[in-house]
Amino acid sequence: METVKIGFVPSTWESWDGNAYTGKLAEKTRDRCMKVFDEVPGLEIVVPSKELTDQGCVGTVEEGMATADLFLKENVQGIIIGNMNFGLEIALGALLSKLPKDMPVLHFATRSGPFSSQGNRSTDTWCGQFMTCSALRRRGFKFEHIITCEPEESRFAEKVETFTRACNAVSHFKGARVLQVGTRPTKFESQFFSEEDMMRNFSQVLVPVDLATAYEYMDAISADDPDVLRIAEEIRWGADLITLETPNSITNQARFEKTLITLAEEHHCRIIASSCWESLQHRYSIAACSTFSRLNSQGYSVGCEVDVMGAVTMSIMNHCALGTIPADFIDWTDLHPTEENVWLAWHCGNAACELCAGDCQKHLTMNERLGLWSPTCYGSMEFRMKNGPVTCARLVEYDGKYSMFFGTGEIVDIGPKTRGSYGWVKVNDIEDWEQKMIDTGIIHHGALIHDDKVADALEMFCKFMGIEAVRGK
Repeated sequence: METVKIGFVPSTWESWDGNAYTGKLAEKTRDRCMKVFDEVPGLEIVVPSKELTDQGCVGTVEEGMATADLFLKENVQGIIIGNMNFGLEIALGALLSKLPKDMPVLHFATRSGPFSSQGNRSTDTWCGQFMTCSALRRRGFKFEHIITCEPEESRFAEKVETFTRACNAVSHFKGARVLQVGTRPTKFESQFFSEEDMMRNFSQVLVPVDLATAYEYMDAISADDPDVLRIAEEIRWGADLITLETPNSITNQARFEKTLITLAEEHHCRIIASSCWESLQHRYSIAACSTFSRLNSQGYSVGCEVDVMGAVTMSIMNHCALGTIPADFIDWTDLHPTEENVWLAWHCGNAACELCAGDCQKHLTMNERLGLWSPTCYGSMEFRMKNGPVTCARLVEYDGKYSMFFGTGEIVDIGPKTRGSYGWVKVNDIEDWEQKMIDTGIIHHGALIHDDKVADALEMFCKFMGIEAVRGK
């Protein structure tokens, strides 16, 4: 599981930290929050110690500046600001003024302390939070807010987990390097995107490698290379059924996998958009599908058919899931012939093998679709994907404006069977999905991940990145 460093700012104001009847509350509330943070998956909290600041809280300008220095030293990926009481906005302002404006922020306020029998109020926390959020807004920070609650309430931990996931995606998205191997299919103009806008908006870099160069790398790898022998053995172990194998096909799949890994490492890329037809079949008698399947299992985000934005979508989803399960590159293929609100998530055979249903065999065979154009296209890993909740999504760009459609559903075990790697996805309202997808400009490719919590993280991610979020019902 990927871990995310988040800075915690327990905001306090000495004058509103309880009274003679209730005692000091900020430190106690801070410690209650820390107990909850300890249980949030992937979260690594960075908080001022009780030696750095009074009670480990931030209640003076000097404490705000010292805490900002701590966060910068620790390279936090986001900050959580909590009003332990009314809070002192100038202390928070001193902290914020030292942090980058694109730092994701989550804000919350705890419930106020008790009234005394004489009518004295303890903290006025609800009041102070409005000043805190004003300080954030005036400085240009984008932030999410948790409706006032106790730290022990479920919605508190749930929102913190969503924020953790979103921060992980943001930190990997900004400045991402994408390896493009080959050019998109001539027939797929819908995959247009602006490389310049990617760089300007998100500091991303596209690294293009033409197929001639990639094939030079592959030709230089011998069939008895130790890595090739190991990978070929792993390919065979990973399949339950192997049929219609063509001569040298598994060896060539292993050579192709080593080629892509070498190129990705040389260019510092974890996202790959690669060509997969037709020259690969004509030259090496293989399909790329099972190679992409294996690379997705190894932590890469690999999009088929040189779909750069599709591969980037996969990467966002993978990091929203904290790297616990790989996303799958899919077509939004078709509606179910008889069942309402069910559609087919499918591609040729590129899904990571851990997504296979427990009662289904992984079948390494000829690519059914590419067989229309080439008789030598061995290397599709076919199976039905496992049942359960999923998030589906797609990032698109038109005229420099980025939008993401996403929604949740459930893969259900129903027929008919189809070739490739696939799952029948049941959603609440497929007509709502279709209309929003059309209005957003979603193309035929998308991504799917077996984690419905990713959807909330995607919505928060989009807010922090200035991307329009469109959610299907």
